[in-house]
Amino acid sequence: MNHWPFADLVLRTPRLELRPDDDAGLLEFADVALRGVHPPDYMPFGVDWTDAPRDRPGTNTLQHHWGVRSRLSTANWTLNFLVRMDGRVLGVQTLHAEDFPVLREVGTGSWLGLEHQGKGCGTEMRAAVLLFAFDHLGALAARSSAFERVRARSTTTCRRTA
Repeated sequence: MNHWPFADLVLRTPRLELRPDDDAGLLEFADVALRGVHPPDYMPFGVDWTDAPRDRPGTNTLQHHWGVRSRLSTANWTLNFLVRMDGRVLGVQTLHAEDFPVLREVGTGSWLGLEHQGKGCGTEMRAAVLLFAFDHLGALAARSSAFERVRARSTTTCRRTA
């Protein structure tokens, strides 16, 4: 019996496969981060994790993802999906919620390795988790935010309509 409830969860799009993170995939994921996530003169994240010394991102990545898994509950949860194309990890797509049984609202976040950006994968992977949230989890709203080049945070909200 597998005691992790998301061990067999797979979201598929025409080009991508998204699975909740696993330890083997996280090792590959850390290597993607080391090859680059953004240009060196631009920081798209609220936490400057990509500026850590070169020996830290791998360990930091594992510790962060293990911590996220350990805090999972019915009401407050985060699922970090490793995004793969042709079996290779490209990045991560996150789906998260706070007080989900009451609010029925989810949020998303993501990043792709530099070599995979600009090819439509980000749109495709975000659509996959939103479809999952609305059609399978019963979400009624979703918030998606991103840092734009001027470090301003933009947020978009969509709601399910009848």
